[in-house]
Amino acid sequence: MKKILLILMVFIGFPIFAQTKQHTSYTVKEGDTLEGIAKVYRLSPNDIKSLNSALVEKGLQKGMILLLPGEEVSYFNKKQPLGFQIHEVGDKETLYGLAQKYGITQDDLRRYNMILYKKDLRKGQEITIPVYKEVTKEISKGKEGLTKHIVKPGEGIWRIAQNYGTTQEVLEKLNPNLPDPLKEGMEIWVPAGRSGLPQVTTDKALVLYQVEKGEGFMSLERKFGLSQKELEKLNPELKEGIKLEAQIWIPKSNFLDYIATAGLAQVESGNTTDANPKIKANMRPANAKRVSFVLPFKVTGIQAGNMADLKIKLQKEKMTAVAADFYSGALIALDSLQKMGFSLTVNVYDSQGNVQGVKTVASSEALKNSQVIIGPFAPSAFNALSEAITDENTAILAPLSNKNIELRPNVFQTVPTIEVQQNSMISFIYQKYPDANIILLSDSKSKDMNEKLQSSFLQAKNVDNIQGIQKALVKDATNIVFVSSDNVVFLSDAIRILYNTAGISGKNRNYNIIMATLDKGEAYDHNSISNTQLSALKFTYPAANRYAGENNAFISKYLKTYKISPSKYAFRGFDLTMDAVLRTSLSGNFVKEVNIGETSYQENKFQYIKNSVKGGGYENRAVYILRYEDLQISEIY
Repeated sequence: MKKILLILMVFIGFPIFAQTKQHTSYTVKEGDTLEGIAKVYRLSPNDIKSLNSALVEKGLQKGMILLLPGEEVSYFNKKQPLGFQIHEVGDKETLYGLAQKYGITQDDLRRYNMILYKKDLRKGQEITIPVYKEVTKEISKGKEGLTKHIVKPGEGIWRIAQNYGTTQEVLEKLNPNLPDPLKEGMEIWVPAGRSGLPQVTTDKALVLYQVEKGEGFMSLERKFGLSQKELEKLNPELKEGIKLEAQIWIPKSNFLDYIATAGLAQVESGNTTDANPKIKANMRPANAKRVSFVLPFKVTGIQAGNMADLKIKLQKEKMTAVAADFYSGALIALDSLQKMGFSLTVNVYDSQGNVQGVKTVASSEALKNSQVIIGPFAPSAFNALSEAITDENTAILAPLSNKNIELRPNVFQTVPTIEVQQNSMISFIYQKYPDANIILLSDSKSKDMNEKLQSSFLQAKNVDNIQGIQKALVKDATNIVFVSSDNVVFLSDAIRILYNTAGISGKNRNYNIIMATLDKGEAYDHNSISNTQLSALKFTYPAANRYAGENNAFISKYLKTYKISPSKYAFRGFDLTMDAVLRTSLSGNFVKEVNIGETSYQENKFQYIKNSVKGGGYENRAVYILRYEDLQISEIY
């Protein structure tokens, strides 16, 4: 019976359309959608709307007769299938993967499985696979100068535009109503004969760079040492001008030189120096006089000495507890500085955790005359303070936030941005593992991260199914597998399979695998994630701070003082306060000491780079590269 049904499907269920000069008519059936009809007839929804004004007025209705265009775009199959076979869909299988497996197109799969025009694949589903004598080649008799591109896993519209030497705007005009993000396996129009990377060099020698707001040819030449003519040769679309947030090809060597000099990563050749010994040798305690803290204690209404009310406040107000922890660490630093010979005037202000609270304290003369102000926490409150106090002799430090900070000339963003952390990791891999086999694995919600990795490692292999990871591995090479996900189940499966595939538990290791990520989210802390397996896989990632360990002087002093262990906010308060005062002591002006180099303390390090593009303020670009090793987290860079 199955064979009979399959034969009927071939002859009456799936008409094959050749080029015609007549319009085709179609009667709308129950359950039809405009997108589904467009897919069956290989058209865009706009093609159909253009011939059927009633669609725009009334929408799609059962029984409606539609005119379908048949002149401009039409398809036909070069060969008919010799027969069919049934495939049972496995876990996490995709149309793209099945098409590759059987040497056919995704369009073939949909043609003989109509349900796939409306619904995605599901595990256990039986689908019909056409069998051809030779691999089917679909011929497009489309618009002159255009061809079809099948979207690969993780591909975005900008990346496809770059690969075909065109712009995102052009592709969007050729393909109206594109979904965001693009769907794997969908087909879009692209310029014919322009696929691939620029022909001036090899894939491995190029990386994609996203142009920042306000950048022109002169600033790009200063940054990368490339003239306008050289940039246009690599990126022909630049002849029309540089568009906002365009992504352009840059030679890898120029890009790495920029990363090193801009402080996006610390290079082993000695471009960065440890400033701690220099500071200790040249500090002048008398130069540091006035430090202020503006923190969200939110203690309005609590009378002095009323510990019961304070405990309730700490339990109810998360920011109050964070502020208390941060300041407790700062007090340990101030006590240590006093023993080093510093005599400081310290002012403490309650920002109340909002802009109005900041505006209330901003008029204080003592605050205005501070050499360093630490706080507030929230970007909106911090920006309100930096807007009110603009004297470049007063450095204002953002303690906890790395987002939405307005970088005015006296502002210091002390937490490295996510982009800086990710770029540091990419630079680290380039430097330490230049010949590694890079493999990319991500879940459906992490495609943006995957695109960033693909643009940075052009030779990387993209794996859309963890079950197929072994095919991408290389025996006698270092295999770095970047995993992008914050899903506990996905991560747990990926870690287990990588561990087993590597053969770590056996006598002989099958593959040398290093698991890595650009973003270590909270999912890694779930109790179902095996730290033993992560350690065996040398799990590597970038971070703004490190784990100080259990035995150091700060922890001992904190325990003795407060009878509890310090939180990460207490560590942050200690490190930031210590660094701010020591830097200021060199000349009396924190701003002037930004170029001294990198300083490091208990869990945080600091290296400030001026960002002229974003307002003239300063960003901390000192990043840790951490690795799970021997069931511990070690700083490896």
